[in-house]
This record gives sequence, structure tokens and C-alpha cells, in this order.
Amino acid sequence: MSFAQAVNRKAVDIAKLSIEATTAAGSGHPSTAMSLAHIVTVLMYHHMRWDPKDPWNGASDRLVLSEGHAVPIIYAAYADLGGTIGKNKAEARAMTREDALQLRAIDSVVDGHPHPQLGFHFFDAATGSLGQGLSVGAGLGVAARMDGLDKNIYVIIGDGESREGQNWEAVDFIADHGLTNVVPIFNCNELAQSDWVSPQQSFETLAAKLQAYGFIVRVIDGHCPLEIKEALNELPVVKNGHRPLAIVARTIKGWGAVSEQGMGKHGTPVKADKLASIEGELEKTAADLGVGSYKSEGELKISAPKAAVAPRETKPIKAAAFAEGLAKVGMDKDLAAGKPISTRRTYGAALVALGMADKRVVALDADVKNSTFVEWFAHKLPAQYVECKIAEQNMINAAAGLSAAGKIPFCSTFAKFVVRAYDQLEMAVISGANIKVTGSHAGVTLAADGPSQMSLPDVAFVRSFCHAKNFNGRPAMSYFFPSDAVSCYKITELMANLDGCCYQRTLRSDTKILYKPEENFEVGGYKVVREGKDVTLVSAGYMVHECLRVADELAKNGKKATVIDAYSFPLKDAGILEIAAKSGGRIITVEDNYSGGLDSEIAGQIAQTGAGIKLKALFVKQVPKSGREPQEVLDYLGLGMKAILAAV
Repeated sequence: MSFAQAVNRKAVDIAKLSIEATTAAGSGHPSTAMSLAHIVTVLMYHHMRWDPKDPWNGASDRLVLSEGHAVPIIYAAYADLGGTIGKNKAEARAMTREDALQLRAIDSVVDGHPHPQLGFHFFDAATGSLGQGLSVGAGLGVAARMDGLDKNIYVIIGDGESREGQNWEAVDFIADHGLTNVVPIFNCNELAQSDWVSPQQSFETLAAKLQAYGFIVRVIDGHCPLEIKEALNELPVVKNGHRPLAIVARTIKGWGAVSEQGMGKHGTPVKADKLASIEGELEKTAADLGVGSYKSEGELKISAPKAAVAPRETKPIKAAAFAEGLAKVGMDKDLAAGKPISTRRTYGAALVALGMADKRVVALDADVKNSTFVEWFAHKLPAQYVECKIAEQNMINAAAGLSAAGKIPFCSTFAKFVVRAYDQLEMAVISGANIKVTGSHAGVTLAADGPSQMSLPDVAFVRSFCHAKNFNGRPAMSYFFPSDAVSCYKITELMANLDGCCYQRTLRSDTKILYKPEENFEVGGYKVVREGKDVTLVSAGYMVHECLRVADELAKNGKKATVIDAYSFPLKDAGILEIAAKSGGRIITVEDNYSGGLDSEIAGQIAQTGAGIKLKALFVKQVPKSGREPQEVLDYLGLGMKAILAAV
């Protein structure tokens, strides 16, 4: 029998199982899944070079399902192929039809949207927050190029989600970097959730947009096996050039069963009493295609990946010692002279030292590398550097793709610009991505540029993740705000060796060095930088130095303040409460961000322990404005030395 007949029969079979799975779950998106039945069949049963028994093989072609709600069709195909599931190789087993029918169950690896951390390693990243998958695919493509692997990454994108601007950030990025190994496939079924898609997302307009971005575009019937195969077969030729391939596939939402087509079917499973009728319609479609009683005789055959890649390394990374690391970028003179050094510069030095120590370390920056000091990395280690331009959302998801391929990506931009990628950060956390994000120019001491450039809610956002556990048992995010050059250097090295998402704030302003080069730092750690008996000042970053000024002023009047540098969340703050109890039972938290940071961290601990500690919190309580010097802004916001003294 023919290839087309084999694909048509298999498309009917996996469409039926995807319907049964969503009916069993009582929720899901069967009509969207059905629209992809042929594309998924051609990819997973014929075109992709992969091994269903070994989803961990880094040399395999990869499939990213950006429209994650269509995942039942992937589960159906994977179960039919007996693909391996399990959190690790020790627990690995073949997926069965019964597993597919456990869709969305609390104890199932078959989650409602792609979720690799549960044990479905065919996927590299969690998707479902629409518009992000192509960026993940781009990161996988960059990693493959860095590693010299001949692998392809296919990304299925819904026409409705193509309205999300991040798709076009990713398209720009793919074109910029000539990633001909990344193939976006747009599923154009014309129906969104509540309405028809806009004419701006029609297959004709999408094709024109992609051509304008420099892609080679093929518009196909997404239910014609031969057209799908022919378009995909162009890829080897395309890869010899610089223009990537994009496929725009016209499909039918609810393909194969007329009763599942049209408006109002999105996200609606087939009722149990209607299941036989819908499957009967699919079998009628099979009969109309001449495959009603067709049995496959080997027309579909999966090709193995070209190589076997060893499991990702887990060895620790040791950067050069502090002074040696600074010398690599010419900062040794400042160090020798005892000059204040900004943490953003030290971060750049630490990143270079880490990249030289281990090629897994890669750096991404969003067109501010001369301010984040990642330009040192870009100049010294260009093969490990990825320029992302002003597209922070794409950068975070691309980093998630790089992480899935075994890299340790460091993303850098202004802390204020990280804000626009909060959704992407959360999806990276769900994916279990091992990404490190550093936001420079943090807080209000940025001063002259004003509030549009100041990161103020980021501490509260990241802190909320610090108190949740990820699937590896670690905090979903680890947060750091170093106050000096040594702490920043050592914390950057620490982040490289942590498994999971980390967020670090760095400063534009130069600050005095507080710590000796041999000092150690840890997740949730803090340092007592001044001991006293009358009051405890708890701060981080720039405000540690302001608190030390306050302590000096208090000392003139015979008062001794304890100053604590609480540089990391989730803070091990039980010890801070014990210290405060010996210092008059009074804590003042001082931070140049909005509420929800240190104030909430310590208030929560006081409430949980019932400690007899009084807390006064100083933080940014109004929208700031620009000032010519940091001190002007701090005084304006009630965070300068006078305000802290008044709080004491």
C-alpha cells in the first residue's frame, strides 16, 4: 500500500485515541488535536530522526508543540509507538494506550499541556502559554549548532497564537542567526477559541509575513500526506543556504468528523454517549479515503538519529579565583587601588571566568552588553555568546531551549526589562529549565534615568517562587542581590552550579568591597557585616552601604546597630530573628524596591514563629522620579540616611 494510505490510516487512529483521552479526562481540546493528525503522523512516524525508546538522546530531531493544548494528538502517537516515559532511565517504561487515557489525572505523566518534568521527555519545555514555543525551538537550534549536531527542530504553532508578538521576535532571531535547522509549522485551521482568527492570521497573510522576514515558505494542505512530505523533504537543500524554511499548513479543526467542526468546539471534549458516533464519522472518513480496513505493512518507518549523545554533564564548575578572574578583563588595577567596583562589572568578569572554565556556560544579552558588561564574554568567547537584541521574551525562552540541550545559559539585560518576560520565566520554571537571569541597573539608585528604567516589583515576583519547590526539590527560583564585587563574583559562580532557575540583581553604581575574596555564599544566606546591641538593620544590594552609613552615625551617639546583608531568598531568617532578639528585639528592613521583598520575608518569619520582634519596613512607597544623583532619589523616597535614622 502507499505512503499516503498509511498516513491517512494512522491519522484516523491517533485522532480517535486523542478523542478518547479527552473524553476520559472530561476536558481538553480534541478538535485542535484532530487538525494536526496528519502533520504529527508524518513527523513522528516517518520524517523525524529519533528513537521512541530513548527520548533523552540529544542528537535526536526535536518537536516543540507551541500550541500546547493540542497535546493529546502527540500522546496518542507516542503511546501507539510505545515511546519511553519516566522521570529517569531507572523508571523508564513504554507508554501504553492506557497511559494516554490517564490524560490530566493527578498521578499521570500525561499532563494537560506539555510538561517534561513529569516524565514525558519527548518534550523539551512546558508550553501552553501561547506564543513561546518558537523561541524555545530557536534555543534548541542554537545549541545544536554550537555542538555540531545535524538535528532539526520542528515547532508547531497555532494560527491564533501567531498574533502574539513573541513569535515574530523568534522569527527575527532565527533569520538573524540563519537557523536553517529550525522549522516553524503554522497550523492554520482558521478557528481560535471564541471566534474566527483575524484576517491578519490567515494563511495567506502569515505566508506573506514569513516571506518578508526572509523565510522560504511553503503553503500546503495539512491533511495531504504527500504535500506534507514534499515540504519537509526540502529541508536538506534549505540547510545548505541561509534562509530558513517555514511551512504554512491549511487544516480543518475537527478533521475527520463533521460533528466536531465549526465554531464552539474549542476546549470541549466529546461526551461519553457521543463517542461512538464521532468515531464512526472518523471511520467513514477512513473509508472515503480508501483505508477503512487498511493495515500498515511498513510504509512508515522512523529513522534513527545520526549520533548518540552522552547524557549531559553534571560536574561542578570552578571559576578562576576572584583576583585572577578580574585580571582576565583588566579590572586588577581597580582592585589593587582599592577603588569601589560596581557589581555589574564584576558579573561580567565572573561570566568570562565561568565560560573559560566550561563550554556549557553560554551568555545571552538583549542589546545592552556594554552596560551589563557581557561584552567581555562576547569578545573573548564568541562561540558561546548569543546576541538577542531588544527582545527579552524571546531571550528567556531561547535560554530554556539551550538549557534543554545541556547548556547553562546566563541571560542578561536591565532588571526593568526582565519584567516584560515574567510569563516566560514562569514557563521556564515549569519546564525545569536551568537558566540564570541577571538584571542590572536594579533599584532606584539608577537615579537619573527615572522610574521607567527602575526595576521595583521584581523582588516580590521572584520571591513568590522562592517559597515553592520545583520537581527537583529545590526552590522554583533562587534569588540573589549582592552588595559588593566579591559577593557578586562568588554568587555568579554559585548560580552556575545550582540546578534550576536563578535571578540576580546587579547595580550600576560602584560600591565599596565588603568581603574578603575567600568568603562563601549560599542560597538563602546572609552576612552580619556590623555587630551591635540596640537595633538590627537588614538590607541587600546598595542599601547595605546606606545602612552602614546609618550605623556609623548612630555610633557617634553611643548607639550600636547590627547590619545584616540578606543577599538571598528563600532567606534562612530564623537566625536573623535570633540576632535581632539580642539587639533590642527591633528590626528595620531597608530596600529600594516595592513591598513584597525583605519586609514580607521577615514579617512572615516573625508571624510563623511568634517571635517577640518589632519590625519596621522601609521600601519604595510611591512611584519614583529621576534625580541627578542616587542620594537625591533615596532622600525623595524616604530611604536615605535621615529617614533610616528617624525609623531607628
